Amino acid sequence: MAERRSLVLIGAGSAVFTRGLLADLISADDLGAWEIRLVDVNEAALEVAVGLAGRMVKARGAAERIGVTGSTNRRAVLGGANFVVTCVGVGGRDAWLTDHTVCMDHGVFQPVGDSVMPGGISRLLRTVPVMVEIARDVATLAPSALFFNYSNPMTANVMAMTSHGGASVVGLCHGMHHVQRELAEYIEAPFEETSTLYGGINHLTFIYDFRWRGADAWPLVQARREAERSRPPDPDDLGNIFNKGVRASQNPFSWELFDTYGAYPAVNDRHVTEFFPQRWPRGAYYGKTLGVDAFSVPEILEWGENRYQSMKAQAEGRVPLDETVFGRSTGEQEQLIAIIRSVLGDSREMFSVNLRNAGAIPGLPAGAAVEIPGVATARGLRPVQVPDLSPALVAILAQRLVPVTLAIEAALGGDRGLVVEAIIADGAVTRPDDARALAEALLRAQAQHLPAFA
Repeated sequence: MAERRSLVLIGAGSAVFTRGLLADLISADDLGAWEIRLVDVNEAALEVAVGLAGRMVKARGAAERIGVTGSTNRRAVLGGANFVVTCVGVGGRDAWLTDHTVCMDHGVFQPVGDSVMPGGISRLLRTVPVMVEIARDVATLAPSALFFNYSNPMTANVMAMTSHGGASVVGLCHGMHHVQRELAEYIEAPFEETSTLYGGINHLTFIYDFRWRGADAWPLVQARREAERSRPPDPDDLGNIFNKGVRASQNPFSWELFDTYGAYPAVNDRHVTEFFPQRWPRGAYYGKTLGVDAFSVPEILEWGENRYQSMKAQAEGRVPLDETVFGRSTGEQEQLIAIIRSVLGDSREMFSVNLRNAGAIPGLPAGAAVEIPGVATARGLRPVQVPDLSPALVAILAQRLVPVTLAIEAALGGDRGLVVEAIIADGAVTRPDDARALAEALLRAQAQHLPAFA
């Protein structure tokens, strides 16, 4: 048998991602044999991930081709890795819920809280120092590995890991890909026949060119949009995390931005509203409240916990293995397998990637992490220039990068004053006393994950 390629997954306790990645690799006979090294500092979560992976490999008779090991020490398994993937959530769902609760106590309502606004800044403070240390280990122990990050806040992590960690890292998120699929469905076109050009930062990327078989598809989008205006929206559309179908009434703010700028923002209202906090005082969103009855944070966390418990039961053999996971992938890991295939075969396919800006989007700072098209080659991911993003959109993006830069410096230096300034620059809280009180409340609540602020 040919020599196995090795992939190290750091944060394997995120069992949903681990399961999807293993399912895709098991099903990808063309990619050959693999040694999968699962890493997590949480021993119980690691045990679940390793147990589930073992059952999946056995169920498909893939033990000769797929080997799985687990470790709580990443440095022990990074050596010689061909690919490294980070999927780290410091503090897990408990810390996420704490951010949500503390922010609401201070009058700030968020539908997600993983990227921006005070909840996103809090996640950044506990995540960035860990990601920088991981990046340094990868740069030292696996310098030739292709390094991918899925951890949020994506923009901050990629910026910090490259600028402070010395690693060349590619950030991946399936949001852009997902929204292109939705736009294709919106005009009843096969996804495979559509194409896009886009640029932005993770969770605020603007699709400014959308084509079907090479022809401009925006007129078709606008025609459908006009037809929908005459029909009253379904009240269940608004703020429903688990919506099916594609209707403009599901994401009214994103469509307002489209009407204004002629570009559609990925990845819909649940994320996009957080980049314009001044428009939603106390979370007021078209008659609902963000994070409460519109894109409920507790609801999505409960859904995630239920999925984890289901996978834990499968890993422990208490319930049968869910073999539907071996079907066609649409999860977060979907792009990763396709990128690996393109890199190994040098087929030079294009993907949505988060890379350090080196002139790809003129007008945005060098070193900022931008979400742009990238070509997967045998020499890694190469950025595609996006010179024609409109000046108005570039201005919006540049403003949104200011609090990220401040918060990264705060996280790495343990600087409380910069945390306050980052919150003010973000825009959800504008009074210094209010920002200071919220910052201190978040730092206290997350103290166990913030050694730099001790």
